[in-house]
This record gives sequence, C-alpha cells and structure tokens, in this order.
Amino acid sequence: MGPENSSIYIENEKVGESLILTRSGFPELEKKPTKTIRVEKDGFSPESAEIESSFSLWFWGNILLLPAAPIGFITDYFLGYHKTYRPSAVVLNKLKENPSFKIQNKSASHEKFNQRVTQDKDKNISVSYGNLINVRLTKADESGKEIPGSEFKFAGLPTTNQEAEITSGRYLIQGTFEGDAYTAKARIRYTAKVPGQVIIDVPGGGVGVFCGTYDFEKKGTGIRFLHINEEDTTVFQGLLPRFDFLRRIALSNCKDVFNPQDLKK
Repeated sequence: MGPENSSIYIENEKVGESLILTRSGFPELEKKPTKTIRVEKDGFSPESAEIESSFSLWFWGNILLLPAAPIGFITDYFLGYHKTYRPSAVVLNKLKENPSFKIQNKSASHEKFNQRVTQDKDKNISVSYGNLINVRLTKADESGKEIPGSEFKFAGLPTTNQEAEITSGRYLIQGTFEGDAYTAKARIRYTAKVPGQVIIDVPGGGVGVFCGTYDFEKKGTGIRFLHINEEDTTVFQGLLPRFDFLRRIALSNCKDVFNPQDLKK
C-alpha cells in the first residue's frame, strides 16, 4: 500500500497505483527469492522495502486430503498459497517531502500497466465495504454530483461487509467509520462522530473494497478504495465463491489504509 496518486513498483515494474494493485506477486519464472517494492509520488522522495518469498510447507498438507489432494494442490497453486512471504504485507507511508521529484510516467513499465487497466475497463467489479456503517453508494456525473435514482443496494453476504456488482465509472460513496481496537482484556469499538463521503473513479475487473478510516485532520470519516484485480479473480470465476476469499484478503488490509494527510505526521 502507498499514498494516493502514487505508483507502486516491484523490481522497477509498475504493478499498481496508490491503493490499486494489479497482478501483484512474484512471477513463477523469476527465481530470485528477494524483491524490492518501491513507491513513488510526485513531491516526495521514493520509499522502498524488501520482501522475501519461499516455498510454503503448508502446501504439502494437501496430501492429507487423500483422493481430493490433487484439487487442493491445484487450488493452492493458482491462489498463490504454495508461497509464503516475509513480511506478508508492506505499508509505505513514511515518504519525505521532496518538491523536485516527479514520477517518470512515460516509461515502458507505465505504458504496460495502462494497457492492462484499459483492457479491464469494461469488466464488472464486485465491491463491498469495511470499517464503515450506514453506507450509501450511488453513481456520480463528471462534476461529482449524485445521479438521481442510481443508488446500489449491497447484498449477498451474512455480515455487514456486503457485496454489490457494479460497472467501472465514477461513484459517490458515503458512510461513517467504525472500527475495533484490542487490548489484553477487551475489544474496544470506535465510531466516528462525523460521517464522510468521497468521489471515487472505480476501475473495472476483480474485487474492490471501500475502506473506512478515521481522519484525524477532519475529526471524522475518511474513505479510501482498495482494488484487487489479479488473474485468480477470473481463473476461479464460477468454480468457487471468488468474491469471498478475495474480499477477505482485501478487507483484512482495511486496517492499514491511511489518509493522505497522514504522510505529514
């Protein structure tokens, strides 16, 4: 994860923009066990971190499934569960201001990334929300105004993190932050006193989650969008409840989403 309007790279190949990840991970033909993840944002010095991959011993646990073992091996391989990563997640939000730095967005890596985004623009995307209550999602016009009669109803899961399928485009999302913090003895639930809303240009394909954050600058709710559009969102479409396991991955990252002004702290 990186800040808004930033570019994310793995070994100099652009794989995402800010909270949008596309085809993240380690190419199978690449045997290098350690890779560098870098985030660039105009006006800030780049920040990087290293992540190491290794073969997961849990992968061989599928042998205990006996006749179903081949299905377990194939499923885990395509979902990437045959690999383990250290650290398992990277959040780069400590960028230092550098007014002279500009992203080189005319590179071959950027062009390749943009082509992938263009190819997926007409695909539907399955969306849900996390750390938010009283959520309302509507289409918005070019100026950001709500289009009357365009509200989407979330449904499909037996929890508050419900699901809706929408097309790519501009949307107005409204809601109030509600999240949990844990101590040694108790779980504490925090609810923002002030709701928030934001206009988000939603890309096509895969799954997306609207993550609620607590905006300390505005003393209320911030909302950021997390998008996962990897190959397994289509490999298992129609075979497994893809929105379930992919959304669980996305929802688990909502707790790490930060507001733009958090870069200044």
